[in-house]
Amino acid sequence: MRHTGTVLDPQSPLARYGRVLAVVALLIVGCSSAATVANPDASTSTRQANGQSATSDTTDTAPTTSSSSTSGAPDSSASSESSPAGVIGGESVGDPYFPNLGNTGYDVSSYDLDLRIDTEGADQLVGVATISFIATEDVDQISFDLRGLDVSDARLGDDAVETEQVGDKLRLRFAETLSAGSENVVAISYSGTPQLVDSTTRIGVIGWFDLGNNSVAVGEPFGAQTWYPVNDHPTDKATYTFTLDVPDPLVGVANGVLTADAPVDGRRITSWEMTDPMASYLATVTVGDYLLIDSDPAAEVDVFDAVPPRLNNVFEGDFGMTDEIIDVFSELFGPYPFDEYGVMVVDGNFSFALETQGRSIFSASFVDGDGSIERIVAHEIAHQWFGNHVSPATWQDIWLNEGFASYAEDLWIEFGRNGDVTALETRLLARAELAQSPAPGDPGPAGLFDQSVYRRGGLTLHALRLEVGDDAFFTMLRTWLDRFGGGSASTTDFIELAEEIHGSDLSNFFDAWLSDAPLPALPR
Repeated sequence: MRHTGTVLDPQSPLARYGRVLAVVALLIVGCSSAATVANPDASTSTRQANGQSATSDTTDTAPTTSSSSTSGAPDSSASSESSPAGVIGGESVGDPYFPNLGNTGYDVSSYDLDLRIDTEGADQLVGVATISFIATEDVDQISFDLRGLDVSDARLGDDAVETEQVGDKLRLRFAETLSAGSENVVAISYSGTPQLVDSTTRIGVIGWFDLGNNSVAVGEPFGAQTWYPVNDHPTDKATYTFTLDVPDPLVGVANGVLTADAPVDGRRITSWEMTDPMASYLATVTVGDYLLIDSDPAAEVDVFDAVPPRLNNVFEGDFGMTDEIIDVFSELFGPYPFDEYGVMVVDGNFSFALETQGRSIFSASFVDGDGSIERIVAHEIAHQWFGNHVSPATWQDIWLNEGFASYAEDLWIEFGRNGDVTALETRLLARAELAQSPAPGDPGPAGLFDQSVYRRGGLTLHALRLEVGDDAFFTMLRTWLDRFGGGSASTTDFIELAEEIHGSDLSNFFDAWLSDAPLPALPR
């Protein structure tokens, strides 16, 4: 069980991994115009919604709001044109569901995001993105995904770079060709009011949510481009550093380990480092009234949470099993893959949970201390292995995230709660029968977060476990994480690995279970 932990004092730096940790003395300001769920049946990240309330089996869902403008999926105006002369890397990584995302001419090593965020009125963002990348081919032009923000300057080292914003692409033209394999750094200055975008999925709008006294960035599947220039596809993972400058008494929180926290001239500046490769859709920033709570710096996996002060007394009742869940999953899947874990509780009234890397996002509406969101907590923790450590090669491979995390909920009940396996199987079948289509192996972009991806995807794993036996099944999961951890992988990769370990052809098995045909009988 987790201990309640310590609220940390910003004026008294503690030597914890070289961090300055802080207690934030904050005013409690409620969210008067609460957002609502885009679709109450949508899966949350747990995309956990299965059509029930958060007290039973809620899914990861993004909130909707009527206060911000929205637009559709990535604008085709840029990618429908031929790439500009000189762009060797194409302005698409070729994702089958979102073909306008990304650029193949470079591979990002790191993003250093220096952001000043002003929250009075509509949120205003002034940022400098320093992006280190390796050219994958000889290029004199590249592009980043960027939506709704204005670029004022771009530099390659000390040299000014010509820029052009076309649709949702920011094009950079260099004075000289960058040779394949060369390491380069560009600094891009930009500003504006970050917007929302229609995800074209059942979760509704994504991007930068301005919730009055709270703000939060929601990236999945392509919302990262609403707040920083990015190669916005999970195949290009990178490390991140965030420096967040926000008005005091608010605090900015992001992925990774807190490395600095200081008041400066009526503002509060925090820095965060995610040193493990991270897909762009898992990057997040939230700004609000938070206590920063370090549960146990000496634990094998430190748990570091950001919690609205008004929820501090009930928080433990919902998240007190975090340490135990991590321990159980570490036994089943292998060591926890990142430096620390925690949650950011956004003070709003919407059904929201998302597996942002190293520190998941939860809506305050989930937190009442009664422990009823235990499955959602387990789901988001499982995503740290499945979806975050190993990310999908394309968005068609989404079941590798959601099916795996959904089945992990039941593995927690079985191994952490000593649940009855027969009862778990009955529950798995009942859920999957209510959510058989679209095919979890190819749900289409609109069906990306439909319940079949979660429930039939999870049942597929249980069927595989029955087919190959426990030893082979858990060897598959651990080998999957060992082999592809820190990168991205596809459904084909998983099938080939499963066949390698099982020693026989499993193509018919996966064809049947990952389709939208009637559910096959479970193997016996």
